[in-house]
Amino acid sequence: MVESRSKKISVLIFLFAIFILLVVVTGGWIYRMYTEQTAYSESKTLATVECSRYYYSINPESVLYENGTLYFEISNTLGADIDKMVVESIGGQKEVDVGGLSQGVTLPVSVPMEVVEWAVVYPPGCRGVNFKNISFEPKTG
Repeated sequence: MVESRSKKISVLIFLFAIFILLVVVTGGWIYRMYTEQTAYSESKTLATVECSRYYYSINPESVLYENGTLYFEISNTLGADIDKMVVESIGGQKEVDVGGLSQGVTLPVSVPMEVVEWAVVYPPGCRGVNFKNISFEPKTG
């Protein structure tokens, strides 16, 4: 009888230890998920707020790719002055100085880079948040 009672207590202690282990593992997993999601949300929110200062457009009629150079016109339609833009395509990405593009100003831009049918233009740090896609028929010289 004493033996059967001690077996029951041993089994209960073992099950309690497994329960505690599961609680610790689950708690750690939930904490990690929470911190990862919070950090991701914070970074996206800050990028969205920062990038919402820029309102610009690219004239689709001005887009041309010729002899390894991409040409287009960019206009600051509203918002903060734009100092630099990033142009990205299959051939890589280049940062272009647009010299403090003020509201209402249109500026022709030429970027020597390898481009195949499309490119993405955005202010630095605003990739995926505030970007413009441009596509065209490439002309080879």
